[in-house]
Amino acid sequence: MLGTNWASRRRLLTVLAAAACLAGVSAATASAAPAAPPGAVMLQNGGFPGSVLCASPSNDSVWVQSQGTAIGNPYCSWMQLGPDGQFTLFNLGKAEVMACTGGDVGPILMEQPGTSPLGSNAQQFSWGGVEDWGYRALQCFYDSGQNVDAKATDGDYPRTDPVHARGWRHGYQRELTWNEVAAQ
Repeated sequence: MLGTNWASRRRLLTVLAAAACLAGVSAATASAAPAAPPGAVMLQNGGFPGSVLCASPSNDSVWVQSQGTAIGNPYCSWMQLGPDGQFTLFNLGKAEVMACTGGDVGPILMEQPGTSPLGSNAQQFSWGGVEDWGYRALQCFYDSGQNVDAKATDGDYPRTDPVHARGWRHGYQRELTWNEVAAQ
């Protein structure tokens, strides 16, 4: 459905980006931090519940950031476009979509819709089942064995470098799980 009609998807993303900008402008007069538009979420990590996923404002990478500092940051606000089994994650600050680059430890990047050299499935994700700690794996649709990973490669703390994918089978699992929480 959404995966094959890029012209319609681009129009929808443009409308969403415009709505996000309008919501931010009207809310900016009422407070210092603009309110997130209805339906906007932050993606909170299951291994590090005080951490959320954010797009970089200066390059195509995706980072983990403290939820407290992410409040009001449009680069930490996302819209899920599509059902849980196959969807696109549109970033409101970047006006781009998140994408997998393939393979274990491949980087998670931001791209313009329809521009992935790996095809449209690289810009889509799916939610795994709810784990006993209440979070779900955020799986690359292009390779469902790969999940968005918040854990640093050298220790048990949130990443301080760009986010990569990692297979579920490799070690600790909670940092591969996420939940949507209302963007603020």
